[in-house]
Amino acid sequence: MSTSVTRAAIAVCRDALHWRDDLRAIFIAAGVSRQLYSRYDQLGMSKAKIARAIFDELHEQGAAGHTAQRKIVEELCSMQRPHSDAPDQKAGVEALSELKRAAQAQKILIDPKQAATDARRATEKRRLQVLQERQATLGELRTEFLELVRQQGREFVQRRGYDLEKLLARLFRVYDLDYRPSYRTAHEQIDGSFHFRGFTYLVEARWRKKEPNLGDLLDFKGKVDSKLDSTRGAFISMAGYDAEILDNFVRNSRGSRNNVVMFTGSDVAQLFEGRIGLVDALTKKVDAAEQEGRALCEL
Repeated sequence: MSTSVTRAAIAVCRDALHWRDDLRAIFIAAGVSRQLYSRYDQLGMSKAKIARAIFDELHEQGAAGHTAQRKIVEELCSMQRPHSDAPDQKAGVEALSELKRAAQAQKILIDPKQAATDARRATEKRRLQVLQERQATLGELRTEFLELVRQQGREFVQRRGYDLEKLLARLFRVYDLDYRPSYRTAHEQIDGSFHFRGFTYLVEARWRKKEPNLGDLLDFKGKVDSKLDSTRGAFISMAGYDAEILDNFVRNSRGSRNNVVMFTGSDVAQLFEGRIGLVDALTKKVDAAEQEGRALCEL
């Protein structure tokens, strides 16, 4: 792939696209592995920096990488105009025009109109397939979650928390997010962990009749604080939280890092029912904690 085409493609990613999910869909549809894309996406990099980094990696992969680069360019050239929410429409139009000119000069686009039509159809087909597969898996998880909710009896109640951990791990995989299942270290039990926006989140998942007390919350924060500064916590309480205890937790945490976000049973139900996507839910929770200092933000 020539430098001029690569540079033009990166400009389109920056100026003609708006949503990060659109960039992700284009790159993965072109053959970029989810693992490779997530490596840069989780760092919170801009769309242009993600595109540049992945183009560089594809260049080093030889023929397979060059094929993926070509497909990305073809997908971008299929755009007729910038996304309606792109902040600089003029820059977006110019970027698309330059990419199509450069791609034609390099004979990447033999028939631009037909290539654009074929690319749109293929992209839409892949998008629908991904959505169908995701919805099918979410349907299975929803059924299993509702079955857990209906279970009665002491033996079921004791096991429910472990079953919830397994469902959460599968839910994260549906959204292509890395999730490490429950594990034990020399000194503590961790219910799971995941990576999101450049941070590692330790998980505490509780399905009990009573809300966690102050000691429960502070003990979990202690686990988080004992790790690197890039570690945060996600506390899940299916029973919810006592407002006074939560207020005491926030006051007791002053002077240290505000690094724990809370999930309620209602939040978890919405995730398994598909009323909100996992990435959107995490984004809302983390944004509220980062921007407003709220440990608990209802979905």
